[in-house]
Amino acid sequence: MPSLRRRAISLGLGSSLLLAAGGCNRSSREPIKFATNPWPGYDPLYVARDRGFFEEVGLDVTLVDLTSLGASRRAFERGQVDGCGATLVEILLTADQSGTRPQISAVVDYSNGADVLVGEPRMSGPAGLRERRVAIEPGTLHIQLLALALASVKLSIRDVILVPMPQNAMPNAFAEGLVSAAVCFPPESNRILEAGGKVLFHSGQVPGQVIDTLVFDGAFVNRRGSDVPAFVAAYYKAVALMASQPDEAHAIMARRENMSVAELRQTLAGMHFVSRTEQPALLAPGGPVERSLNELQGAMMALAQLRQAHNLKDFLIAREFLAADFGVLA
Repeated sequence: MPSLRRRAISLGLGSSLLLAAGGCNRSSREPIKFATNPWPGYDPLYVARDRGFFEEVGLDVTLVDLTSLGASRRAFERGQVDGCGATLVEILLTADQSGTRPQISAVVDYSNGADVLVGEPRMSGPAGLRERRVAIEPGTLHIQLLALALASVKLSIRDVILVPMPQNAMPNAFAEGLVSAAVCFPPESNRILEAGGKVLFHSGQVPGQVIDTLVFDGAFVNRRGSDVPAFVAAYYKAVALMASQPDEAHAIMARRENMSVAELRQTLAGMHFVSRTEQPALLAPGGPVERSLNELQGAMMALAQLRQAHNLKDFLIAREFLAADFGVLA
């Protein structure tokens, strides 16, 4: 099973977004370029493309296939794409290190057990990691899950020894005793468990906090604001197809992931697709996403990965959507 590298909104929006449309015909505009990396949370975009859902909402969309979240982030920061799939890690890094203003248009999924911290079998939990070597892939959500795991036992990132490496190198590093634990997801996590590893913590213990989002550049939103909810509407039409015609939708998604439908469904079992109606609770002040962002950036600042702290509201174009749809978060 190949490694996955990842890791609502109605059209009736407030005037601040619609003014950006300027009365232009959508069909006469440049295509929206949106970068993704392999991860099932982004795959409904490919269902939307293949089924013509973008055209149905009047959009011309080019999906840019990249190999990792980091590659998507770099393309986004360089202005090569208008938007990308992103976790909170990419959002914070982009805001901190470039002039791009990432704006969350929707939280599309959260990990519900797929991302795990695995360690030596003698460990009872994350508390056993103090002063131990832990493998993480730099610049990914690995740091987020590790920070959440350590915080659950009142430890911090500074209490462990981080060993950076690509995720696909982790099973061998664990088997050879080079690390005592690793943060990863299938298939590498399965390989470590098969080698005698033990799950010490998983994303299902912090529901709604390890998220994937669709983000757009703030400058793009200012120019073409009304296209953003149309894009998200096409995404959710594809999600609806997953429920009504799962065989067809999953076949498209599995091709995108270069895996079998059975393998795709195994991964889907460890994640939760976020519906439109779940957005307000996740993005509310003091809600799961804000708590996760605060915990994450504390860890990233401790590692000198961020220069300054940010607030969730800085990234929330979705606040406009939610205020229009549900009368909240205004």
